[in-house]
Amino acid sequence: MKNLGVYFGTFAPCHVGHFEQIIRAKRENDHALVIVSGYDGDRGDEHGMNLNHRVKAMRQLCAGDENVTILKLDETDIPRYPKGWKLWLEKMSGIISENMPYPKEKLGDLTFYVGEEEYIDPLKDFYTKNWNNVSTNVILVDRQVLKISGTNIRESALINWDYVTRPFRRFFVQNVLVIGAPDTGKSKLVQDLARRYSTSYSVEYKKDYLVDHQVRPDELDVKDFHAIGIGQFDINRKNIHSPATRKVFFADTDVMTAKVMTRLSDSNEASNRLYDVFDYYIQLQNWSLILLLPPAEDVEYDNTVYKELQKEIESNNLMNLTHELSGTSYRDIYQEAHSLVDKMLADGKDN
Repeated sequence: MKNLGVYFGTFAPCHVGHFEQIIRAKRENDHALVIVSGYDGDRGDEHGMNLNHRVKAMRQLCAGDENVTILKLDETDIPRYPKGWKLWLEKMSGIISENMPYPKEKLGDLTFYVGEEEYIDPLKDFYTKNWNNVSTNVILVDRQVLKISGTNIRESALINWDYVTRPFRRFFVQNVLVIGAPDTGKSKLVQDLARRYSTSYSVEYKKDYLVDHQVRPDELDVKDFHAIGIGQFDINRKNIHSPATRKVFFADTDVMTAKVMTRLSDSNEASNRLYDVFDYYIQLQNWSLILLLPPAEDVEYDNTVYKELQKEIESNNLMNLTHELSGTSYRDIYQEAHSLVDKMLADGKDN
């Protein structure tokens, strides 16, 4: 006979306390089912990690573990607990039945691991009645072994950073965009800030694109700008999700920059169609802070780019996140940027 462990929760986010219970469930049984539950607008959704996001992150966390299966329980159409408790139990029972790693007739013990005492009797009563030939156990886990909760993390994610499992950290990364005209020191500032905060940063994809495709800046066409804009989005996203990213990430330009450069370089029907594509990706970006570097003095093109970037930021309702750096030297600009990042991280900063 086979034994099956079941551990369920919202996992918003999954922290190391949750992970310890997953380890227990799979070690004390032949297999463990981890059921991620939630509904539209739940406490995870409110923090940018909806149910599907959490399921994907949990699967990433347990990828390659043959003893663990991650499942989803969508509660959207079920009344909120405790009114929908019976319907919830029935739905979970169906999910377990459909996803068992072995035939039901081979199941000996079914063990649930729960963090709330009030779940014990309803679970035991339901499964004793409906799973007649299975021995049902409900174990109340000791949540005091590790005194951390999803609420603690959602309220103070940066302070509790090390308790958040790696795939869920991206939901709490503070993303900082450094933007400005060409040759105003963006790349240097991004690298210095990333080194200061021991985290990752992205490079300006356009620079690599020009080299890789052996094209000069004045030869770029709509297809090139499309590739540059989406390429920058992808490289920023990969860094946000990177294990090297710790609490804050610094981006060297974004899709707004590509849109502005397209508008200043080429204005025709094709580029006008491209703006809709750029706008879609701009809405997918999530910035906590935007640092706009000042243009070089007496350089007309730099001033034009600066003004266009201001317009683009304003049109996307991002002025409240934007600080126009005003230093006259690189040292002044770095110190101003550093202070703004410190203020953003507040008590979550550890260096």
